[in-house]
Amino acid sequence: MHRDAADPAGLGRGRLTRWLPVLWQAPETPPLTPPFELREATTARRFLLRVMFSANRFTLPAVACFVAAQIGESLVPVVMGVAIDRALAQGDVAQLALWLAVLAGVFLVVATGQRFAHQLVAAGQQRVQHRLRATLAATALHPTTGGGRAPDGGLISLMTNDVQRAAGIGLVVFPIGEVAAILFIAVSLLVIHWPLGLVALVGAPLVVWLMGAMSGSYARSSRAYQALLAHTVGRATDLVAGYRVIKGVRAEEEATARYRAASQGALDGAIRNAGRLGRFLGGSGAVSGIFVAVVAALAGWFTIEGQMSVGELIAAVGLAQALIPQMNMVTGNAVPAWAAANASAGRVLDRLRESADAARPTAEGRPAAALPPGVAAALEIADGGGNPIRVAHGEVVGLAADDVTSARIATALLHPGSEADHVRVLLAGTPTHRVEPGDYRAEVVVAPHAAMLFSGTVADNVVPTRAGIDAGGPGEQDDAALRAALRAAACEDFAEPTTAVGEMGNRLSGGQRQRVALARALAADAPILVLHEPTTAVDSVTEALVADRLAHLRAGRTTLIITAAPVLLGACDRVVDRTPAGSRDEDDAARGVRTGAGAP
Repeated sequence: MHRDAADPAGLGRGRLTRWLPVLWQAPETPPLTPPFELREATTARRFLLRVMFSANRFTLPAVACFVAAQIGESLVPVVMGVAIDRALAQGDVAQLALWLAVLAGVFLVVATGQRFAHQLVAAGQQRVQHRLRATLAATALHPTTGGGRAPDGGLISLMTNDVQRAAGIGLVVFPIGEVAAILFIAVSLLVIHWPLGLVALVGAPLVVWLMGAMSGSYARSSRAYQALLAHTVGRATDLVAGYRVIKGVRAEEEATARYRAASQGALDGAIRNAGRLGRFLGGSGAVSGIFVAVVAALAGWFTIEGQMSVGELIAAVGLAQALIPQMNMVTGNAVPAWAAANASAGRVLDRLRESADAARPTAEGRPAAALPPGVAAALEIADGGGNPIRVAHGEVVGLAADDVTSARIATALLHPGSEADHVRVLLAGTPTHRVEPGDYRAEVVVAPHAAMLFSGTVADNVVPTRAGIDAGGPGEQDDAALRAALRAAACEDFAEPTTAVGEMGNRLSGGQRQRVALARALAADAPILVLHEPTTAVDSVTEALVADRLAHLRAGRTTLIITAAPVLLGACDRVVDRTPAGSRDEDDAARGVRTGAGAP
């Protein structure tokens, strides 16, 4: 953003306003926020309430400002009525000046309260949305159970539309101010003429309840429509992300037909939802209009009967008219927004529960247990193909297998405790379904075959959580680890740490993306590292270079390489054969095992 000397805040303000102080500017870096915790009995409504009240340092001042503004708006007809009775009716100029000054003060309170209330609501909503997105991102990228599914296109809809609806602290601030104004109007009418006030006190809550009851159909329709919309967004995102694959298998017509069906379903849902919203708004508007007309008619009748003065009539009619926007805001905005927010909160909650660690009993009826401290972790994999695959501490083991077997084993390692396709994994002799997920992921890093990169630089992708980043850059130790990982993955011929990779790595070739992803796995320096086909997109010369450097970098560190590449298998201490043609568990000689690095 360009900032000149006359406008140091960079807000583009003119000469008349740039001298004013700038308050509540956003921080340079996003604030650190704790994730939302899930409880077993949490419903969508309770979760929504917890989210809305999670930023009380913004919510409470905003409520105070908005209540003052709304009461100030309702006070305007009262001040006008008093001015008519005490000034105009008696021709008192001093009283007229006094009440005009009071009216100016009321407008000042209204304008100031509205301004600060909306600013506080905007700031609070941004904080809550950031916290919700951070919670969703953490559970999607780091699931704490084996059942967490990989991020898909539907997550985009959750992090945009649903998070925006569910994080609406305005659903707390604005309805409270509007209800406060309704109560103030009813009390004012009670003071002016108690029968009229009694009608308002009894009728207003009844009308609000009636209009809220009319919103039930719209609330159900809103949730169904949001689910259809998220499904369509997910299909569109997946279609764009997998376009090359679709083009390669010539499935464009089928993919187009599926997206068209999903889009048509979302359109039908939107039409149904809009129709029910229109019926609700029409019905609620009719109910509120009839109520206000009754109040105004009664005020006119009491004035004709001599029970109210002209000033009181004007105040009563003005208050009755002020009821219309307040009740419409409660029923026409707050109720539909609450219904949409409740539906979105339910969707967010469902997604969080898919990845949450609920600490429930395992299949054997025992809770998950932490690994003993200081354990020399080793892997053991029982895949039903012969003797278990054992990877001892400090050993580099190659696993030669067909594609199906490799995928089954890699999936089981990537999702601990799931026992995918009847593959059983033990860590340090403990079944992974009994190991705390956090402990497992602290010991085992699994690099899947698919290379997924993020926008940014090579360094951002290889070491995304570098120490010292708050001080302006990585420390010397982290920089050394970064460069060692890049060299081991043979990235020095095309990339420096500051090289931009583009969106999803689109500035790099397939082989370059795969090498950057391999460098990321190596930079993690995990006690146990599992690599699944890490060099399928690189040429044979680079593959040989990677094999030699990888073996040296991981020497003395527990490593399992699942691959069919002879060069990589030849760099291992030991090879386990799970190919259909060979049934050997440990075949050191056939794969050209490196000398001097025998198995224990």
